[in-house]
Amino acid sequence: MKALQGMSLALALLAILEASAQVLVAGKCPRPAVVQFFDASRYLGKWYEIQKLPVLFQQGECVTATYSRQGTGGDMEVLIKELLADGSTYAYVGSAMVTNSSEPAKMEVYYSPTSLPSPYWVLATDYNGHALAFGCIDYGLFHAQFAWVLSRQPTLVRKTLKDLQDLLASGGVNVDKMTPTNQNKAFCRAMV
Repeated sequence: MKALQGMSLALALLAILEASAQVLVAGKCPRPAVVQFFDASRYLGKWYEIQKLPVLFQQGECVTATYSRQGTGGDMEVLIKELLADGSTYAYVGSAMVTNSSEPAKMEVYYSPTSLPSPYWVLATDYNGHALAFGCIDYGLFHAQFAWVLSRQPTLVRKTLKDLQDLLASGGVNVDKMTPTNQNKAFCRAMV
């Protein structure tokens, strides 16, 4: 009986997450390689979201993430801004905290003192042009994937985008559901 209740709860959670466009996949989270010798100080500054796997907590366009130093280690504050469908802007702040100093590219992001952490792993970056971030949370029989292709500019060269998608796919990440983020200058004017 308990197994049936557990399965029912898992299926209900799966239905809720799927309905909200969260990317769910059967099995455990993939473990793609992260940037070796990650330098948080070079990652600081403003990044434009070019593409993402849909997530519950982010529904807007013109998305930017601005990272600033928090403390003396590799921890960062992140300010996320987005333009919502009703034309209003929405911003929220999180703390990206390094969980293991020997792997500084693996962080957990907290958006409030009471929130559960969200994994944020930097899989690739050249610091000046592009970055690729990934996160994943296991839910027993399935997992939720998160991925963001970022750029220092509102656009990204098509070949670089393809290379980053290929890197995600080679790490076991579902890239078929990646969605572009509108960064059109005229459309995003309200974000300035």
